[in-house]
This record gives sequence, C-alpha cells and structure tokens, in this order.
Amino acid sequence: MSTVVMADPRGVYLAGLEWVLRKAGHDVVAECHRVVDVLPHVERQRPDIAIIGLDLADPQTAGLSSRLRAAHRALGVIFILQPNGGLGVKEIQALDVDGLVLDGISNRFLVECVNAVASGKKWIDNKIVQHLLMPRPQSQPTSRLTGRESEIADLVSRGLRNKTIAQRLHVSEGTVKMHLHHVYTKLNLGSRSELAWAAHGKDTAHPGSDLI
Repeated sequence: MSTVVMADPRGVYLAGLEWVLRKAGHDVVAECHRVVDVLPHVERQRPDIAIIGLDLADPQTAGLSSRLRAAHRALGVIFILQPNGGLGVKEIQALDVDGLVLDGISNRFLVECVNAVASGKKWIDNKIVQHLLMPRPQSQPTSRLTGRESEIADLVSRGLRNKTIAQRLHVSEGTVKMHLHHVYTKLNLGSRSELAWAAHGKDTAHPGSDLI
C-alpha cells in the first residue's frame, strides 16, 4: 500500500480517482483542487506518490517535479495530462516524472501506473507513445515517417540493435542506419536513447510493451 496526495481542479474527478486507488489498496491522504496546494501536503505528510492533473500550458508545470522532490526526495510523481497537440519528446522529458498518463485512461492502467511507480519503476501511457511515434502532419510530405521508418523506430525504441533489426527485416545494416537517420531528422531527435525514452523512458513499462 502507498500513501498518495492528489490534485485536480475537478472535484468529481478527484472523488473517482480516490475510489479507484482505495479499492486497489492505496491510501489517499490528501486531495487538492489547485496545484499550488500540493507542496504543503507533500512537506507535511511525506506521501509515497503525488498524482497531479495538469495542463502543459499551465506555467505552474515548469519545474513542478523538482520542487516536489526538493520537499520529499523519495516522492514518486505522476502527471495526468489533458490530450492536446503540444506533446513532444522535449516537453515530456522536461516534465521529469515517474508516471505519465493521459486524461481518460482506464482504471486498470491507472492502478498499473501507480503500482509501477510505487515499486520504483517508470510508466508511460501507451497513447502518449503512439502520439510521439506517429507521423506529424507537415506541409512537406517527405517530413512524414514512411512505413519502414516507423517500423524501425518502433524496434529501436524496444532496445533492438541495428544488426538484429536488419536480420529481422531481411535488409542490410546500412539500410537500417539510413532509415534511422531519417527518423531522427523527422522527429527532431538526437540519438537512439532519446527515441527509446520517447517510447518507453528509461526502465519504463507501459501497456502493450515489454519492460526494456
């Protein structure tokens, strides 16, 4: 069982979260309607996990995880994000959280996320992964990932090396490297580690994928 502090401006939503978590065996020690109210509860009650519903456009989001962990180093932080077009690798990395889910996630996956974070793992909603890996609409058709590029991006994000990918797809290792270079360029990524983080995070579990 973990102790949890929650924050979300929607009272009914908070009540639903509390019911789901208590049923799963977790103890909700505080509920807040404003993000700014979370820090005092973290300082005073030192919970295991903070679950916060927020909008990426909210200026309070910047550095929130760092401020919370400064108050309680062992705190696990989970953000529930509103679906929007602003999700990108850089933005998600900047959040520096242990768990990341989209609003509307199923009760089962929410509990799975909380359990994973409680055990020291990281967890990301598969819908966020799909959003990050999907081709972005651009004025230039060539900026979209091709089917083979998407396939290679997915395999790289799961930890496979170029040689293994080449054997699996029956192509040369050079061909894999060429497609991977195109993936980095189109998704504005700098390395395969960024691609892996975008899909799974370091030591991240999410529904539909194995833990790397």
